[in-house]
Amino acid sequence: MFKLKENNIQKKTKKLQKLFEKRNVQIKPVQKIAVLNNPTSNLNFENLKLVQKTLGLKSSQFEIFTFKNKNDHYNELRGIVASKDVFSTFGKIKSPEIIEFLKKDFDLLLDFTGMSNLYEKYFSLAIKANYRVGYFHPEELYDLMLNIKKGDIDNFASETYKYLTIIGLLK
Repeated sequence: MFKLKENNIQKKTKKLQKLFEKRNVQIKPVQKIAVLNNPTSNLNFENLKLVQKTLGLKSSQFEIFTFKNKNDHYNELRGIVASKDVFSTFGKIKSPEIIEFLKKDFDLLLDFTGMSNLYEKYFSLAIKANYRVGYFHPEELYDLMLNIKKGDIDNFASETYKYLTIIGLLK
């Protein structure tokens, strides 16, 4: 049963990856940001404030999505929380709250997870964002891949700011 669920999510992830590869990025100012994180991302309230300040954006512009294992006690940031249990055997999301989040359009996705598992990869691709930033990943699933140590939020924020300013997504 568990294998069936993972196979179905894998198929959905491959479809999302193909859509990612075909999309066009629009150069427009960032207004709405999705943040994907997990308990090992080192993203806590203070680090989130640092990211917001570095990017010159307001906290109201950020929406947080956390993926965690069912038994993890990570509740540092408010927002949507998901685990493997939100998927049915056939890979459908059972949570109306998560379904609504995935319908939203964001200007920017900041992925702090490093995509260490299939579920994080799925959510990273399922979140609709014009531009995506994350740690270096061999599958090239971001528009901007940062080759920095996972969890180095300060460097992540400053490098993101530098490149998004050059591209014209930040002022």
